[in-house]
Amino acid sequence: MAIQRTFSIIKPDATKRNLTGAIVAKFEEAGRRVVGSKRIQLTLGGA
Repeated sequence: MAIQRTFSIIKPDATKRNLTGAIVAKFEEAGRRVVGSKRIQLTLGGA
């Protein structure tokens, strides 16, 4: 059986409203496993 992976981005407004933990909890409740997490802030030049 092939391994399936999903890439997700949590939008800045959800981060500002402190919803990151609740969003990750929804993934876990659905039986998904978070294998990596990275928080970055893009600059205008980096975008």
